[in-house]
Amino acid sequence: MGTWQGRLGVAEFAISGPDQDTARIVAARVAVLDDDGAELSRWDWGSDRADAVVGEVAQTLRTLLALGIPIATFDATGGLTVLDRECRRRGIEPLAEPAPILDPLLLDELIEPEFDGARTLNAMAERYEVLPGSLAAGRIVLAMSQREEFAGTPAALHARQRGMIDGWPVVPLDDIRTIVDTQPIPAPAPRPSDTVPMFEFSETGVLALVAPPEVVPPQSAPPPPPTPAPGRIHVAAAIVTDTAGRAIVVRKHGTTGFMQPGGKIERGESALAALTRELQEELGLDVDVDATEFLGSYEAAALNEPGQTVRAEVFALATDQELTPAAEIAEIYWLESPDDTDSVELAPLTLDVMLPLWAARRPALF
Repeated sequence: MGTWQGRLGVAEFAISGPDQDTARIVAARVAVLDDDGAELSRWDWGSDRADAVVGEVAQTLRTLLALGIPIATFDATGGLTVLDRECRRRGIEPLAEPAPILDPLLLDELIEPEFDGARTLNAMAERYEVLPGSLAAGRIVLAMSQREEFAGTPAALHARQRGMIDGWPVVPLDDIRTIVDTQPIPAPAPRPSDTVPMFEFSETGVLALVAPPEVVPPQSAPPPPPTPAPGRIHVAAAIVTDTAGRAIVVRKHGTTGFMQPGGKIERGESALAALTRELQEELGLDVDVDATEFLGSYEAAALNEPGQTVRAEVFALATDQELTPAAEIAEIYWLESPDDTDSVELAPLTLDVMLPLWAARRPALF
């Protein structure tokens, strides 16, 4: 901890959806902790500050990193990639190769590579004896720093994490057209710029953090963003089991819940063609169409799109291939049985549809 000067930054993002190129940052929090996990300073951007959240969060992180303060953030690829796209969409200078970033999701894999349990934020907080909730990612990293396996400077740890996942911590932007604004929100009047962190040095040369001045709210608040109309998201999804009878679920970048693998059906595309394409992109799975069984059409509430409904064309298939997360998938998890409902957060479609279907089929298969 000596090379960290006793300080660790923490960044938390609330993101509007799983697609990193089109999602919005709707709220954020950045804080600085001391080496005991105590909060030295904190800046919050709620949904009422949507006009300022992107530029001010980017500037706050840029300032902390320039001062040599590492930033801890859970599933860094999700939050930092969306921040990058939001900056580019709004004509704001994005963070140029932010470092050092400390992602407890990846650092846990370095510390316990053979661990096969849940690596959700709450599960990790429990294992590292940290209170769940706000700023838990930073306090988990501080707890990790006490472990013998946690060796190296923040810069060295950043490099080790970067070697684990291509495009970490910010996925490269391949096509500028993919960040076109598909969720327009009226931009209210900008807030004063003095709400980003300010710093000063004491007479002894020790860096001190100064809380920003209180901002007087405008007399009339801007109108809230329009609520999306309810709708259906048409997807193809699958119960994919392995030779041991387990079923796989996946978690997308920037989200916390797990769901069945699959994805949206494109215009003019069959459900089976969509499933074949999505499983190859997400898991590297080569689907044997002849060994794939169609189970029917089902509906459930969408996990990551509030007020939306998922209509799923559900298939079942078994595989002995090795599956690895790719594209928008951050993590995979193998459910041991249809009763395994508490080990990770599960989407409504998985809980209400997939697990009962799997339970009904399982005795005949395994």
